[in-house]
Amino acid sequence: MHRIGENVLYGSNGVMTVVDIREEQVADVSRSYYVLRSASGNSESLVFVPMDNERLTSFMHALLTADEIKSVLDSAIDTSRVEWSVNSRARTEYFKRVMESGNRTLMLAMIRAIHESGLKRLDLGKKNFLADENVKQRTEKLLASEFSLVLQIDESEALELIRQKVEG
Repeated sequence: MHRIGENVLYGSNGVMTVVDIREEQVADVSRSYYVLRSASGNSESLVFVPMDNERLTSFMHALLTADEIKSVLDSAIDTSRVEWSVNSRARTEYFKRVMESGNRTLMLAMIRAIHESGLKRLDLGKKNFLADENVKQRTEKLLASEFSLVLQIDESEALELIRQKVEG
């Protein structure tokens, strides 16, 4: 159970703050919802997550502690855990599931796998796939927003930590 004022990593939406827990009635059905807003404060949009929807609430992950972030950044990146598909649509779907999983170690492995793929393609005189680059950038931003909030550093500094780790 999450509390009002708590920050959570919500799927691929990034760090969100639980701003309310309330009952809403839609089509004569009353349900309890977590009401989330971007923790960065750059949006007034609200996200309503039904508390009885296990799939949607499973995307709400507690933020890592500073020690957990340090551990993730200090651990070896195992790209063999990343399921790389030659089918770009299947690969994008898999990447989406990784982002929603909240597994920060696997997210870093995914970023590195995309980075390594891009380097291989560059050696062939080709650019990396745009969809892969977009996922890489979104995942970096997602992790940087969490790391910056927890470590109390600028988001650009957190992004640099992530890139140093990924690019080795």
